[in-house]
Amino acid sequence: NYFSNKGFAHLRCVNKLLPRMYVEGFLQKEFNYFIDLQNRELIGGGLRFNPFNNFFIGSGFMHEKEVYKDQSEEQNFVKSTNYINYLIDYQQNILLENIVYYQFKVESLDNYRMLWDGKLTIRGSSWLSMYLNWHLRYDTSILFPDGNSYFEINNGLGFQF
Repeated sequence: NYFSNKGFAHLRCVNKLLPRMYVEGFLQKEFNYFIDLQNRELIGGGLRFNPFNNFFIGSGFMHEKEVYKDQSEEQNFVKSTNYINYLIDYQQNILLENIVYYQFKVESLDNYRMLWDGKLTIRGSSWLSMYLNWHLRYDTSILFPDGNSYFEINNGLGFQF
């Protein structure tokens, strides 16, 4: 058994269309042996709206392919991807950021994924901060028709040189 064996890379490009509207494109590669995911690759794009400072709403589509352990073939499908992202910066000392995603297969609405990524950062000085990160994932899929979830939390110190 693996305690933690995972990798994640994400590249996102954003370009302004109108004062509070953006177009974005992204690529992602991931593996996570904790959930038996051997490979996930996706490419997608969509629109991002910024109704007020530090608050974003995004919606788009992505082509995803994935391979799970003990699965006979690679799955290829199109998903809708939607998110809310906000940042609260209290007196530049305490930052709270949350991103909530809701993604579903276009051809199968009961096959969906919800993700919550959060981060709390407390700045002690101009060079030192403490942080707490959390990640919640919930999936329904061919492999997990009744749903599958996990919660991950980590903390640490940040040093800025």
